[in-house]
Amino acid sequence: MQPVPQAPPAWLDGDPRGLDAYLRRFAPAEPKNRPVRKLHALLVAMHPDAPLSERVHTLRKILDWVTAGGRIPGRNADEAAARARFLVNVLDVAEELAEPTVATLRAIVTTSNALGLFADMGLPGDRGLYAETVDRLSRRFLPEATDERDLEHIVAQLFPSDSEAAWLARIPGDVALQLDRVLSKSGPAWDPLRGVLSDAIVLLTTRISAIGVSYEIRSRSPEMPLRSSPFFVLPRVFDSFLNVDACRGVMTQCRQATAVVTRNLETAGVSVDVVYRIERIGKLLDRLEALLHQVVPDASLDEAGRAARSARFFAALVHEKLKDRRLVDILRDNLHMIARKVIERAGKTGEHYITSGRREYRNMLLSAGGGGVLTAGTAALKFYVGWAKLPLLVEAIVSSSNYAGSFLLMQLVGFTLATKQPSMTAAALAGALRGEAAKTELPTIVARITRSQLAAAIGNVGMVIPAAIAFDFAFRKLVGRPFLDPATAHYVIHSLHPLETLTIFYAALTGVLLWVSSIGAGWLENWAVYRRLPDAIAHHRWRRIFGVRFMAWLSKYFERNISGFGGNTTLGVLLGFVPIVGKMTGLPIDVRHITLSTGALALAVGALAFPAVVEGAPEPEHVEAAVDLWSGVGWAAGGIAIIGMLNFGVSFVLALSVALRARNVTPKDGAKLGVGVMRRFVASPIQFFFPPKGEPESPAGHPH
Repeated sequence: MQPVPQAPPAWLDGDPRGLDAYLRRFAPAEPKNRPVRKLHALLVAMHPDAPLSERVHTLRKILDWVTAGGRIPGRNADEAAARARFLVNVLDVAEELAEPTVATLRAIVTTSNALGLFADMGLPGDRGLYAETVDRLSRRFLPEATDERDLEHIVAQLFPSDSEAAWLARIPGDVALQLDRVLSKSGPAWDPLRGVLSDAIVLLTTRISAIGVSYEIRSRSPEMPLRSSPFFVLPRVFDSFLNVDACRGVMTQCRQATAVVTRNLETAGVSVDVVYRIERIGKLLDRLEALLHQVVPDASLDEAGRAARSARFFAALVHEKLKDRRLVDILRDNLHMIARKVIERAGKTGEHYITSGRREYRNMLLSAGGGGVLTAGTAALKFYVGWAKLPLLVEAIVSSSNYAGSFLLMQLVGFTLATKQPSMTAAALAGALRGEAAKTELPTIVARITRSQLAAAIGNVGMVIPAAIAFDFAFRKLVGRPFLDPATAHYVIHSLHPLETLTIFYAALTGVLLWVSSIGAGWLENWAVYRRLPDAIAHHRWRRIFGVRFMAWLSKYFERNISGFGGNTTLGVLLGFVPIVGKMTGLPIDVRHITLSTGALALAVGALAFPAVVEGAPEPEHVEAAVDLWSGVGWAAGGIAIIGMLNFGVSFVLALSVALRARNVTPKDGAKLGVGVMRRFVASPIQFFFPPKGEPESPAGHPH
C-alpha cells in the first residue's frame, strides 16, 4: 500500500477548507484523532485529474478506512456503520474537499457497464462443472485483466475480501439514503443502472429458459407439452411484465419443476452435469428475484428502507463475487447430492454384510473362510509376480489383475473379504441415523455390525493360515522344497515388524484404499443406474438369440452385482498400483492387507520353521537361529494384529464420517449413537460378539 501523503497537493494550496477547517467542523473536541486525520489525508489524495485506475485505488483505501479499527467521534456499537456514517457526512457537508471523491463515485456509477455486475457476477457459467472449476482456479491463482469500463471489475477491486465487504449489509438506511442524495446533487446518478437492471432481467430469464427446456432437465421434469413448461413461459411473462405476481408465480413453478427433477434423480441415479444445471437454475432464479425487488418498489418501505435494501442487494452481489473464486463452494454445492447417492449405494451393499440371526452368522463365517482360502492363492501368486522382475508398469497391471481377479472370484462364488466390510457397513450405519426409530435401533445395528465384522475377520484369518500351510506342503511334495526361499521368507517376516518398518503407516494407507474402493463401488452402481443399464440389458437385441427370460435374469444379476464389480476392481487396482508408484517415485508408500499379510507370513514360517521335511534334522548350531526366528514371528504376529485394526478402523471411520456429512446427520445424532451403543454394550456385551439366542433372521436374508 502506498504511503498516504500528509500535505495537500498543489491544486488545494490555499484552500480554506484544509485540515484545520476539516477538524474544526468534524472533530472539534478531538483534533488529534488519528482516524479522522487519516480520512482527511485520503480525501485530499483523490486527485481529480488522475487516471481512473489511480482514483479507484485511492477509493479502495477509503473503503479500507471504513473497516479499520480505531475510535472516531460519535462511535457506536457497530464501528463500521459509525465510520460509514462519518464518511458520508463528510462527503455531504465538505463539498470542496469531497468533490473529487464524489465525482469519482458518479463516474463509476454513470459511465461503466453494469450488465455483468447484475447478470454474471457470482453466477456459475454455462460450460459445466469442470470448466467452471478450471475458471475458478485460474481466477484464484492467476492475475486478471481489468476493464475500467466494466463495473464488475471495479467492484472486485474495491472489495477484494469478505472483511471489506461485510459492513455493506449493515449500513443503516438513513446513511444509504444520504449517500444517494450526495451522488444525485449534480443530477440523477442511478438512472443508467436502472436501465441495465431491465436488461439483466431479460438476459437471466433467457438463460433459465434455455437450461430448463434442455433435454437433460426436460426428460426428468413433469410430463407436459413444451409450451406449457414454466421454463418456456418464463421469458414471455417477463417480456410482457403484466404484473409482479404473474412473474413471481412462474418463478415458483420453475422451482417446483426443478424439485421434481431432483426427486427423479434420487430414484434414477445422479449425474454431476444434471446437478450442476439444477444448481445453476436455482442461483439464476435467486438473482432474478433479487433484481425484481430492485425494479419494483416495495410500497411497505419508506425511502430509507428501500435504500437499505439496495445496499443489502449490492452487498449480496459483492459476496457472490468473492465466492466466485472459491472451489469449496462450487464443489460442495454440486457434488453433495452425488456424494450422498454414492454413499447410499455403498450402504445398500453394506446391508448384505450385516448378520442378524445365528444362521446368518454361521453363513458369514463360512463365506469368510472361503475368502481366506482364495486369498492364500492370491498371496502365492503375488510372490510369482515379484519374482518375474517385470517392467514396473507391467508389474502393476499384473498385480492388479491378480488382486482384482481374486476378489471378483470371491464375489462370484459367494465368499467374503473381511476388509471390504467396514466402509460398506459404515455407510449403512449412517443411513440408519435418520428418524426417531434410530434412537432404539442403532445400538442393535452396531452390535450386528461388530459381530459380523469379527466373524468375517475370524473366517478370513482362520482359514488363510491352514490354506497357506496346505499349499506349501503340496508345493514341497511336487517340487521338493518350500515355496519361499530363506531370503524371501526372512524379508516377509521382517517387513511385518511394527517398529522396525513402516508397517503401521502402510496399514493405515491400506485402510484409506479400502474406503476408496467403497466409493468406487457406489459410484459405478450410480453410474449404471443413471444410464439405465439394467433396463438396456433386459431389452437388448440379444433377446432374439438368448430369449427374454435369460436377458431379464442377466439384467437382475448385473443390477445386484455391479457395485461389487466396481468395488473389487477398484480395490485390486489400488493394491496393485500403489506399491509400484512408491517404487517409481521413491516415496515410502506400500500396502499391508491383513489377510494377504497373514497368508504371506504363514508361507514364510513354513519355509523357515520346517526345513527338516526336505533337508533332514537341523544341526545343533541352528538352535539359536530358531529362537531368533520365533522372536521375529512374534513381532510379525503383533504387526498383523495392528494391520487388522488399522485396515478396519481407518476405512470404517472415513466411511462413517463422509456418510454422516453426505446425509446431513448432525453431531447431536452422532453423540446419541455413541451413548446408546455404550449403554447397550454394558448391559449386554455378548451380543457384540455372538448373536443372542432367538434373534430373528433378516427378512430377505443376506447373500453371503
